[in-house]
Amino acid sequence: MIYATTHRKTFRRRRAVWLAALLSLSLLAPAPQLIAQSTADELKVTAGFADKASVAPDEKIELQLSRALKPAEGALAILIGATDVTSLCAASETALSYTPAPAPLPVGETTVTVYLVKPDNDWRELASFPLRVEAKQQTDATQAATTPPAAATAEPPQAGEAQAQNGGQPAASGEPERKFAFVPSLVIGVKSQFAENHFPDTNRPERPTFADGTLQSSIKTEMTTGVFKSQTQFDFVGSTFQKEALRFGELGNRAPQVDLSNYLMQIAEGRGRFLSGHSSFGSNRQLINNFASRGLVLSFPLGKRNDFSFAAMNGTSIVGFGNFFGLNNHDHQIFSGAWGFEFLKERPGGLRLETSFLDGRLLPRNNFNQANINDAEKSTGVGLRLVATDKAERLKLDSGFTRSRFTNPPDPLLNQGQKIVPVQETTRNARYVDLSYDILKDFALTKSKKATLTAAYHHEQVDPLFRSVAAQTLADRIQNQWEINAVIDQLNINLTHQRFNDNLADVPSILKSNTRRSAFAASAPLSAFIGDAANPSPFLPRVAFTYDRVHQFAAAIPVNGGFEVDLSTVPNQLSLNQTFTAEWQIKTARVGYRFNRSSQDNRQTGRELADLYNTVNGFTFGITPVTTLELNFDVSAEDAENREAKRVDRTWRFGFNANWQMTKSMSLTSALSALNAYDLGRTTDNFNTEFNAQWAYSFGVDKSRFRKVKSQFFIRFANFFARNRDLKFETNNLTKSWTFNTGLTFTFF
Repeated sequence: MIYATTHRKTFRRRRAVWLAALLSLSLLAPAPQLIAQSTADELKVTAGFADKASVAPDEKIELQLSRALKPAEGALAILIGATDVTSLCAASETALSYTPAPAPLPVGETTVTVYLVKPDNDWRELASFPLRVEAKQQTDATQAATTPPAAATAEPPQAGEAQAQNGGQPAASGEPERKFAFVPSLVIGVKSQFAENHFPDTNRPERPTFADGTLQSSIKTEMTTGVFKSQTQFDFVGSTFQKEALRFGELGNRAPQVDLSNYLMQIAEGRGRFLSGHSSFGSNRQLINNFASRGLVLSFPLGKRNDFSFAAMNGTSIVGFGNFFGLNNHDHQIFSGAWGFEFLKERPGGLRLETSFLDGRLLPRNNFNQANINDAEKSTGVGLRLVATDKAERLKLDSGFTRSRFTNPPDPLLNQGQKIVPVQETTRNARYVDLSYDILKDFALTKSKKATLTAAYHHEQVDPLFRSVAAQTLADRIQNQWEINAVIDQLNINLTHQRFNDNLADVPSILKSNTRRSAFAASAPLSAFIGDAANPSPFLPRVAFTYDRVHQFAAAIPVNGGFEVDLSTVPNQLSLNQTFTAEWQIKTARVGYRFNRSSQDNRQTGRELADLYNTVNGFTFGITPVTTLELNFDVSAEDAENREAKRVDRTWRFGFNANWQMTKSMSLTSALSALNAYDLGRTTDNFNTEFNAQWAYSFGVDKSRFRKVKSQFFIRFANFFARNRDLKFETNNLTKSWTFNTGLTFTFF
């Protein structure tokens, strides 16, 4: 009792010291990002551009995480199309942002994909978001690239600062439009670490000090002569440090230190176009769906109702100067085509039928930045897709059917000289239906308030052993989902019910699992319903609530499947997740509160007490006292209860950051975070802090397009401290380090 009381007093004193230190630093230390609290176990990603029809080529791409990524989980990787932009992203604990500079986002439709890269280099896709980029002044070639849904989705370069051959004057009446643009970009940088310290010696980094050179370059052109248009873009990256070479993971020390990261050449005439380089192809969800790689794509219309597209692409994503067209190896290629027919000539998209075919072969090769193929694969297939909508666009239908033949060709590397039973070739089907209807659409409740009510149904069934090498489709599953979405003025409500099960063949010895999910979400500013809407009170917050219930259980105990020996292996689990948030904006101050309660109720035989409960309370506070200074502070407390182990773990998180724009050319940022995790029985106690500060100075000359030089110099300090104690086994592990880094970049053109 005396031991526990002493530790409680010690913790109170320690917490008071932290709070005092952080509040003191709020007057001194600046920095750029909020440190968010951990919430539910499942890591989810949302996109800031998801609600936008399109974004501009120079618009920042922002992604939000549902919780902070734990160090043991690995790292995140972000791909835009086939280009890995992870190293160019600015990251905080719960946010990632990519600023497309100096090279803008490629005009057209592509995909932003977020992967979780585990410590063993296992890549798992967390989320994928469609991204449509439109130039501020869209050209006819770009419009043609985005018109037919069945055609390829490419990544054409944005034309930059086009200069007409006639001195910038419009073409004379009756003469074809002529223009030519040449837009180079070159960024040369030097980064170094000139001092560091670490403890213990086993924590010594591979390179305590270093000085590396980096290069990023882009060459873009656009030429227009009447209806004929041509666009090209070539992107290069380089580093003097061999392990940072673009293809080091593939070629090791043979990887070139300056390499081609991305290229695209496009020729368009009217709605027809030809592409060579990195692009994506396919609109059939279960056959070939936005398959991204290097290759050749041809698309053209035939009248107003028909359009055709064909693609020959490398089997995996590649970079570099070798295999320039992506078609060097016939056994590692994807061949596909699509034909689209519009039944309603006067209303394209009103009723459209697409037919797709695929012939794909993959060797056991990795993407240049993702390991995912461990066996040779081959598939051929055909697919149908029907898209329909009414004139008012209240009823929308997207449905498809796919038939695919798949096999694993013999692989001597996997067989290892052993006599094995060959894999039988299988032909299986898959189908899906997405149907939605606006029961109410912009229905006027009052003069100023409108309502929209939408009902949706989603169905997908994939046969056992179904596989297509150009689509990520899980086999042996059937899923039905119903949704109701309501928007009443500023109130948003979503209701979802989903039913899922596998083992469609009902094999008695295989476990058949059922999943039942029901979810509710609502959000609204209270000022829309309380008080004067014309003059809302700043003390009324915007609130949001989510409720998610998932029940996963076995349909029956498999016969002769080995489950009879230990019934605890037969799953039966109920999970609940509830979140409430409130946010206030009072002049220059921002206040937020977040509550999360999640539970995992294990109901299988013998594991009835193996239940987990998590509770999180978090507060955030931000203030902008002047336009050049932003301060943010947050604190959260999380309790994780394991009833089977009779253990409760508590985690406190504190964070402060600020951003001070000292002058137009100078900025100072800094961040401080502290974490203390321990169990209430006081058998373990983990404490760590992180601090970093950066000063940056920008300067340059901007006289004309080809007499433009911008530079930035920065110096950064980072400090890390961690202590992990196990009071039961009397261990005390201490880790600490600090580093000084500098960098200088020159941007030409």
